[in-house]
Amino acid sequence: MMYVVSGFSRTVIAASLFAALVATALPAAQEPADPPSIAPAGSGLLAVPLPRIDELEPAVSDQIREQYRSFIDVTAGKPATRALADAYGSMGQLLHAYEFLDGAEPAYRNAARLAPGDGRWPHLLGFLCQQTGRLDEAAGFYREASRLQPGDRAAAAQLGAVYLGLNRLAEAGQQFRGITEIFPAVARQGLGEVALREGKFADAIDHLAAALQRAPQASSIHYSLAMAYRGLGRMDQARSHLRQRGPGELRPADPIVDGLQALVRGERAHVIQGRRAYEAGRFQEAADAFSKAVAASPASVAARVNLGMALAQTGDAVGARGHLETALRLDADNVTAHAGLGMMLARLGRDDEAVDHLRAAFDRTPEDAGIRTELVGSLLRLRRNDDAIEVLAAARSIDPDDEGLLVNLSILLADRERYREAVTLLDEAHARFPERAATATTLARLLASSPDLSVRDGRRALAIAMDVYTREPTPVRRETVAMSLAELGRCDEAAEWIRRAVTEAAQLKDTMESARLRGEAAKYETASCRPPGR
Repeated sequence: MMYVVSGFSRTVIAASLFAALVATALPAAQEPADPPSIAPAGSGLLAVPLPRIDELEPAVSDQIREQYRSFIDVTAGKPATRALADAYGSMGQLLHAYEFLDGAEPAYRNAARLAPGDGRWPHLLGFLCQQTGRLDEAAGFYREASRLQPGDRAAAAQLGAVYLGLNRLAEAGQQFRGITEIFPAVARQGLGEVALREGKFADAIDHLAAALQRAPQASSIHYSLAMAYRGLGRMDQARSHLRQRGPGELRPADPIVDGLQALVRGERAHVIQGRRAYEAGRFQEAADAFSKAVAASPASVAARVNLGMALAQTGDAVGARGHLETALRLDADNVTAHAGLGMMLARLGRDDEAVDHLRAAFDRTPEDAGIRTELVGSLLRLRRNDDAIEVLAAARSIDPDDEGLLVNLSILLADRERYREAVTLLDEAHARFPERAATATTLARLLASSPDLSVRDGRRALAIAMDVYTREPTPVRRETVAMSLAELGRCDEAAEWIRRAVTEAAQLKDTMESARLRGEAAKYETASCRPPGR
């Protein structure tokens, strides 16, 4: 089959794994001892900074020195333009393979300038820009690669993914439809993602299920399927797919990009091999590769961290903990080691130990949603609700527009009977983002049923609830209308709304929601249905 399972995962652990590989395994490009850079070998060309050779393991430093000498040999006389282009391109590929992107990019740009008819260099520039989040530039390079090499179907597949990232859905769909014969699973997943964003949930399910059938290891597709089922209101199936989601993702087989891995030597060869296996969900294979990296370089923090993360996925908690703790002895501030150890301990039910590590990771990366979620979960299980509020408030100070943060913080404040603070937060957010359904629904529910009567406002709650229901007619939105009507004492109407919510949930085959709503219905079948307060 013309695809492989890989890519960057949506899951917290895989994201942390990638952070370890990039931030720890590969030193930043700095001024090396010999030489600081490759000076431009012609007008209009760029200098190519090289990594600090003396900080690299011998296998890698020798390889870069050898490539540099080869470059000097080529440029010693008056090389042909094509030979100079290949020399720059080869240096760029080696630097790219080790993720020294600051040097790889100018090397590729020089090669593309010298050999404008060679599609390899715009293809690799497209991939480099895609890696660094510069999607508009990536799209331009992939278009150029496709123009120069019409048979480069991998560039077309990568371009589809870039267009999807830019939310240019029509263009993304066109690219994915053009590769259905070459990369059928990649194409169906891409078309499913386009349909999901267009709100065509049934089409999304059809495409995504077909992709998953062809590539069952691509477990991240379960997340998108869950969102599609949720869009149709089929919550049981949505929850089922959420439980199955994992790190494995699809990407097209790309000979130009995949060829970079053949250049890697030493510890990094094992680390990169392990990363690819981990991202594909092959955790034992990943652990074996990372074990070889540790054997090659026992003091490598990245190798230790990644081996610990992989062992945790295989169920070897003792081995995982040992390697993560060793990593922290080598580097006490390593965020990924703290996060990985904290997450593993939390999953083992040892929240009291997990909190210290998760807090250390959160303090260093408060913008990381996965670490924050794990930390708040552990704090709540320990009944340290005020500490959980403090964490959410700190995170919200960094990203005040995050709706999930706001809603969770307001719910926690309400649980601590800080109703007015919760309503004030929601009110401010609703004024700024009136289209956000979760914010509006949470606000309406508090206005309708807060035990603190001083913050109740049934009329406003009903207006907000009706507006949200009109836009998103789901059972839970119906329930919010019923709660608002109950606060106004309109019990007959409230009872009818909740009965219809139960019926709709049953029609959607959402058994859990249907059962919950049936349990709530009794509150509305009385002459006095207004929620109690004080």
